[in-house]
Amino acid sequence: MASSSSSGLTFKLHLVAIVNISDHFTRVKMQMNLPNASHQRSTTSANTNAADGMVSPPPRVYGCVIGVQRGRTVEIFNSFELLYDPSTHSLDRSFREKKQELYKKVFPHFYILG
Repeated sequence: MASSSSSGLTFKLHLVAIVNISDHFTRVKMQMNLPNASHQRSTTSANTNAADGMVSPPPRVYGCVIGVQRGRTVEIFNSFELLYDPSTHSLDRSFREKKQELYKKVFPHFYILG
């Protein structure tokens, strides 16, 4: 669970944070491929456009990791997704603030670390 970096910090990354990030990425990726997913599964890989053979880039997802920092140890307990608005190229601030408020009620000692 723990790993060190050259900065002298120790990071502890809990499994639930990894699962949340992986789940969010997978959901976004599948939603991007939804219209022709059945055709793609049978003929090409999930990141290839069947019509022209071009490989599409993986989706970009945004989120926050929450946890605590005690001295030189950073412990990441959980994460949550953020909503991105492609029309304004910005993250939904009110959504983040609401999620942060909800987490603070349940886990008052956790902070957004990144």
